[in-house]
Amino acid sequence: MIALQLKEKQNRLQFIHTEPITNYQVATLIALQTLDVYTTYRGLKYDCVREINPLMGESPSVGKMLFTKAAILTPALQYDYNNGSLSPKIMNDMNFLMSIVVANNYHVLQDAKRYCVKK
Repeated sequence: MIALQLKEKQNRLQFIHTEPITNYQVATLIALQTLDVYTTYRGLKYDCVREINPLMGESPSVGKMLFTKAAILTPALQYDYNNGSLSPKIMNDMNFLMSIVVANNYHVLQDAKRYCVKK
C-alpha cells in the first residue's frame, strides 16, 4: 500500500506545469547587467570609488567585468533553465535585485561627481 502511494506521488510530480520565462525578462536581465557594468565603469573613473565585489578587484576593466558576469551567470542560468527551476518569479526577483544594484551605482556616481576627483 505504501509503495503504491509513493508511486502515485512520483507520477504527479512529473507533470507539474511551470510558466516559461519571457523574452522581456531575459532582455531586462541583459540590460540591467549592461547598466551595472556601465555605471560601475563610470564610477571607477573617480578617485573615491572602488569596486566592492571581491571577485573583481578594486578597479576592474570593462572586459573583466563582462567576462566575470558571463562566466558566472551563463552557466548558472542555463543549469536552472535546463532543470526547469528558472521561473518567471525568480527572473523578476533577479531583475529587481539588479535594478537596486544599478540604482546604487548611479547614486554613487552622482556623489562621486560632486565630491571626488576624476582620475
